[in-house]
Amino acid sequence: MSLIEAENAEAAGADAGEGRDAATIGVLVKAFRALEVVAEIGEPMPLRDIAKATGLPKGTLFRILQTLTTLGYAAQVEETGFYYLTGRLSWLGRNAREDDLKMLALPVMKALHEEFNETINLGVLEGTYVYYVAVLEAERPLSWRVPTGTRDTYYSTALGRAIAAHLEPPQREALIGHTDLRSRTAHTIKDKAELGRILDAVQEKGVAVDLEENDDGVVCLGVPIFLGGRVAASISVSVPTNRYSAPLGEALTARLQGLALDFPAPD
Repeated sequence: MSLIEAENAEAAGADAGEGRDAATIGVLVKAFRALEVVAEIGEPMPLRDIAKATGLPKGTLFRILQTLTTLGYAAQVEETGFYYLTGRLSWLGRNAREDDLKMLALPVMKALHEEFNETINLGVLEGTYVYYVAVLEAERPLSWRVPTGTRDTYYSTALGRAIAAHLEPPQREALIGHTDLRSRTAHTIKDKAELGRILDAVQEKGVAVDLEENDDGVVCLGVPIFLGGRVAASISVSVPTNRYSAPLGEALTARLQGLALDFPAPD
């Protein structure tokens, strides 16, 4: 029997148990219905509103949402218990999204790399973390290095703050509520109210900064990337503290503020 024939036979056997599996398939349909409702609203929702929108019994919906939360696809706002979707859903389509982002961002990253010869990072938000999609390392003996695919807490990085600051208010509120502030260095912020003020300042100034808050000996400045008017990613410049100075900080800030990275949304 060939591999294809074996696979077809296995599929036929599975079909014979269709009635037995119907309940499982039904749960999947209900789970996706709940996901679609929360995604369409775009902000944290209470259980009762999701139940009303989906037509699902609260008991069934509660079990589904708790399972999605355990799997990391949904989360709850600490203060209200409202449900929202995490960045893990975006991870399912990461490859296509990363290709789009790289195509748009790499020319800008290369220009910054040539101008300043410091490490340039491209990141996206995933839950309470920022994920490094691409990194152009400084061509110097002493430089900050991070492998592509690394994840850092968003609140301690300029890369993450640049995105979080430009989320819609309900999304930002939910993100902060779900954030567990842990010290990365002696300079890492420890208070959620302070985090909110920092993100307000980033939104107003257009540039995020972390001064050795994620890694000792490294200063980072970051700006958001918008797709179709919505924040989707960010670019940051990482500089060792022994090369960082006030004039360099001013030059980087002015350069980053002038980028205006707002691209049409991909089809």
